[in-house]
Amino acid sequence: MEATHSEGIIHRDIKPENLVFDRDGYLRLTDYGIAREWTAENFMENSGTPGYMAPEVMIKQNHGIAADYFAVGVIAYECMMGKRPYLGRSRKEIRDAILKKQACVKEKDIPPGYTEDAADFVNKCL
Repeated sequence: MEATHSEGIIHRDIKPENLVFDRDGYLRLTDYGIAREWTAENFMENSGTPGYMAPEVMIKQNHGIAADYFAVGVIAYECMMGKRPYLGRSRKEIRDAILKKQACVKEKDIPPGYTEDAADFVNKCL
């Protein structure tokens, strides 16, 4: 992701299906089909997968690479908590859940085997 961002590219569709391990065990980002070069006026570009799209993308505001980090936070939350932070049966329900409140991992809810640092990483991404 760092290499992508250093080239001024926003991936815009980071989700588990677009992450693969190579033969050496390194995690790779795939499917750049809706990736775009970052521009300051990109509010109309709101492609992505509901549930992994950052709030600013969902409501058609200008956005930057932080939108990709939001998706990483959703994936990390899902790994830690065993479910996605924003649920819904439709794109609208998921959008409403994202806009209703910011998900976070509270200290008392950290699962065994995870640290406060891991929860802090998730919370900062979200």
